[in-house]
Amino acid sequence: MAVTFGPYRVFEPLGIGGMATVNRAEITVDGAIYEIALKCLDPELARDRTFVRRFIAEARLGQLLRHPNIARTHEVGCIEGTHFIAFEWIPGITILQVFELARETKPPPIYVTLRVITQVARALQYSHELRDENGQRVGLIHRDIAPSNIIVGDNGVTKLIDFGVAKSSMAMVNTVAGEVIGKLGYVAPEYLKTGKCDTRADTYSLGVIAWEVLTGQRLFEAETLDAAEAQRFGKLTPPSALNPQVTPDLDRIIGGALLPDPAKRWQAAGDLAEALEKYADKAGLTVVDEDVAAWVNQEFGAGRQKIRARTADIENDVDLDIEQTFARVRARTEPIG
Repeated sequence: MAVTFGPYRVFEPLGIGGMATVNRAEITVDGAIYEIALKCLDPELARDRTFVRRFIAEARLGQLLRHPNIARTHEVGCIEGTHFIAFEWIPGITILQVFELARETKPPPIYVTLRVITQVARALQYSHELRDENGQRVGLIHRDIAPSNIIVGDNGVTKLIDFGVAKSSMAMVNTVAGEVIGKLGYVAPEYLKTGKCDTRADTYSLGVIAWEVLTGQRLFEAETLDAAEAQRFGKLTPPSALNPQVTPDLDRIIGGALLPDPAKRWQAAGDLAEALEKYADKAGLTVVDEDVAAWVNQEFGAGRQKIRARTADIENDVDLDIEQTFARVRARTEPIG
């Protein structure tokens, strides 16, 4: 049964985090019904300005991010004291599901992995170069590139979601010095060691995901920061040793994202994307979104439970009038429809 929340009809929850809940919702615009992912800040946390600032920061970033491989923010606001963000609804599967399929059966075709990882790399390159309304670089680092934050849509388009813990100059709450944000299995070694990172840490995390999807195995499994750091500096098994469809050339490309020293790693996510595109072209593995969509439908079927874009929380620092800030952001958001 739907619950009314302003103009939205709210249905089942998609995810519950420490700061907010995300539900599937619908809104009617000019007679047409649109599905969205509705994220609402926990009313108890809304009493703490720190959490509201974090929520505002995520909304501000969402307003700026406009890329075909990044989930869009349609609207933000506050209804009867509840702050919300309405995100693009993405029917599809997460890379986590793709990995689980690879682990249980076999890895997806190489052309699927190449297309998916390339699109995420392009999304990262765009976000790393993001500029604010004044043309200033915001210094955005996602910091939580993980399988659950990448969705392959039913239409074959891959989308990066959840900039909830992203670091940027727009942040309004600072991270504690040395604090590590992200999922332990995907965090770059320099971040584990020092608590500091730059955009190359996102590329490293994407390299881990690529390795895992290509092999159907976890690359790093550790329960402590010290153990995780030690694993990063050990010798890594090339994907080709676990998947005969992977060539030495592809090994080198993925390995270039996984080098412990960020100075020796791919210096930009766009460099990784370009290398993958050149490899796909040379190997005759260049495909379009429809080819990926066909694979998704074949492997997961139309009857499965859809996985939608979900969100988490963020970092941010400044004292503002909260309602005025939301009003400014909302005025700039792209309408649905």
